[in-house]
Amino acid sequence: MAIQPKFQIGRKSQQYIASKKFTNREGPRTVFSDTIKDIKMRGITDEDFDAIMYYGVGGIGKTSLQNQLKKDLLELEPNALYSTVDFKDTALHSPPRALLELVREVSYKHRIQFPHFEIAYSIYFYKRNPDISFNEKKLPFEKELGIVADIIGQLDGLGMAGIVSGIVGKVYETKKNWNLDKEVKVYLKELENVSVQEIEEQLVAFFAFDLQKAINKHQIPNTVIFLDTFEALWSGLSNKAVVHTKDKWVRDLIGSSPNILFVICGREYLEWEKYDSDWKKIIKHQMINNFDDKHASQFLEHCGIEEEAIRHKMITSSGGYPYHLDLSVDTYFEMKNRGEQLDSSRFGSNHREILDRFLQYLSDQEIETLKIMSIARFYNKDLFQHLLTEHPTGYAVTKYDDFNKFSFITSESDKRFIHALMRQGILDYSSKDLIKSVHKTLADYYAGKFAYEELEMDQEKEIETLRERIYHQKSYLTQRQFIDWLSGEMLPTLKKLQLRGESRFLRETLSELYRELGAKGLGISLMQILIDMVHLNGEYEQAIAMIDELFEGSDTEQILESQQACHLFIRKIHHQMFSHPVDPLIQELLEIEPILAKKNWPKEYNELIFMLGGNLGVLSGKVTFSRRWLVKAIRYAEENNQMNYYCRALRKYVDILKINGHIKWAKEFCEKGIRIAKENGYERYGAILVVTLADLYRMGNNYPLSEELLEKGMEMIKRVGIKGWIGHIHGSYAEMYFQKGEYEKAAEKWQEAITIYRSINLKWGLIVGAIGLERCRLQGAEIESIDPMEKWLELANVLHYRREQEFIGRTTRGEMGILALPFL
Repeated sequence: MAIQPKFQIGRKSQQYIASKKFTNREGPRTVFSDTIKDIKMRGITDEDFDAIMYYGVGGIGKTSLQNQLKKDLLELEPNALYSTVDFKDTALHSPPRALLELVREVSYKHRIQFPHFEIAYSIYFYKRNPDISFNEKKLPFEKELGIVADIIGQLDGLGMAGIVSGIVGKVYETKKNWNLDKEVKVYLKELENVSVQEIEEQLVAFFAFDLQKAINKHQIPNTVIFLDTFEALWSGLSNKAVVHTKDKWVRDLIGSSPNILFVICGREYLEWEKYDSDWKKIIKHQMINNFDDKHASQFLEHCGIEEEAIRHKMITSSGGYPYHLDLSVDTYFEMKNRGEQLDSSRFGSNHREILDRFLQYLSDQEIETLKIMSIARFYNKDLFQHLLTEHPTGYAVTKYDDFNKFSFITSESDKRFIHALMRQGILDYSSKDLIKSVHKTLADYYAGKFAYEELEMDQEKEIETLRERIYHQKSYLTQRQFIDWLSGEMLPTLKKLQLRGESRFLRETLSELYRELGAKGLGISLMQILIDMVHLNGEYEQAIAMIDELFEGSDTEQILESQQACHLFIRKIHHQMFSHPVDPLIQELLEIEPILAKKNWPKEYNELIFMLGGNLGVLSGKVTFSRRWLVKAIRYAEENNQMNYYCRALRKYVDILKINGHIKWAKEFCEKGIRIAKENGYERYGAILVVTLADLYRMGNNYPLSEELLEKGMEMIKRVGIKGWIGHIHGSYAEMYFQKGEYEKAAEKWQEAITIYRSINLKWGLIVGAIGLERCRLQGAEIESIDPMEKWLELANVLHYRREQEFIGRTTRGEMGILALPFL
């Protein structure tokens, strides 16, 4: 109490200590033990998938249950293996980081290695953080994950930032004692040439492979992966368009891990059956209820509370919720240690009063410090000291460890977490001004961390720091102020992340605001970033709808008054070209071309004339029209020193030459474009130009050189991560096999191309792929099912693809000449 002096005999010695014992939960524990026994009884060749979802409200005891299940597991099977991820730590919302945590715990406890996963993670980490040297990389768990440290050290020795080519071969040659699998080498080598996003998606597979291999090698009888605070994955997120993406990697992990039990604890029933009906059979849902009177009384007796009247008061006031029973027990023993009279009337009658009674036995300094720390989502020693320096409470900054002794504070690595119910309860006692002030302090703290450590901060840590900064900034600003801050001070950082392709983080940050405010409320600068991330995910129709919403109520003249709006107007047509009729799109651009020609917006104007000549013109099959606009685009790019547009226009000009049969000239222009791309670091344009050159050699029957260039192009395109262009490579291979008379192989390659085109709804690719398959069928290739050419002719007519209409006519007439492929 406030009137008591700071120093009291027995205050810290605590003569009486609660002996808290896990109570009840026989049903949930039986489900767990029965599942463990079922898995153990399976034969070597039997494979099944297992998950238990324990769900219930906060404070119901799910984490305590999970801790007890770990003890039960080792009692049932002492040689069992388990690992845990608790999603209350926002850093673990990143799938690679969560997988690394699972590996770290297993490696630390059991000395089991995950060599293939660690090689894959090393490549991922190095590609994601290309600009900092090894000694700055501050690897997570470097001691436990020696392979990661070893490989990144070797990568640094190569001396080329972000370049990992050849590292897998080198590791396989020099690290024979790592027991590396020869078959997995092929998949690891592919990671050297793919994007960071693709590696991230594949890490689950390498983790699952190594785990299964370790289970077989060490004859581990049972393996369990525990996932706690599962609901935290969606904290602050209600946009249904991206909800399913947050736990997709968990579904993939379970689907890759037969005979491994996944125990998930969270607040809500998992509705995974909406993704696949099989999940309904796999997941055993167990709702966790509050203690009934009998079990609540047993728990309190085990704790040492002998007075029946006090037990009864605690049970009725807590409603049997373990968190509130725990708090009541802490209050009881605080009173007992002080030598105070123990009477049921001195204990709270409801949840709020339980907290009130508990707080009576804290000093003012402890209460005020608890208020400050509860505003942070987590804290460590540095943040604890910073907050108490900025907001002095009278509590010594040196008493960090003493403060963390409260039963409602848990730790994960160097972070401390206050129980969510305690945080909420204590914040109800805090003034709005204090909460706002501390949120500002926290936002400034993370801003300072970002500014000070940016050059040596790995990108996962950078995202975690930015996530906390944005959370606290949003918490003390009005919504309008927050939007202004994002589109002002934070815009350069968001644009940097946009260029880096941080789609998950940017969509998390902006999607919720977009849902609440709409496109106009979010503003054009932030909408440009969000639309780009949506486009990056292949959601072209969604991108179009968002642009339409932004421009609603504005006519073309009004849109063209703004350079940013004009850019989005042209981008919308770019999105539409994949699946919309081409002639109206050309007409839209022709109508605004004279207006843009008078403005000093070189980037937007070149984008327009390139679209007319390059993409839309070639798609329409109007070769003369296309050539005229492409020549203009090339000259304009040269005059304005826009070498990136110069490269792009040259590539499409090569397509026109290819269509007209001018192969020699096409090669010369193509090689010129490749030189310019290389000189200026335009890897994206260089990649498709190399594939275009390969296709020219294919048309000239120079198959060895064509194959060599296609292989090179595949490596380059995987690095830049453009899915449709991989489809184009399969198409070029298909036609090469067709020209060589290998029709079955040609059909297989066209099927691969079509699979990619279908995944991104690229109508041109689907039509050309159908033509290619029909040509193979007419030459005797066995194809299980194929749509009639009439269907594709109708689609080509609708989309105004004149050249494809002509090709369908030739194919149905049995003409089998060399097929020119002007890649979109």
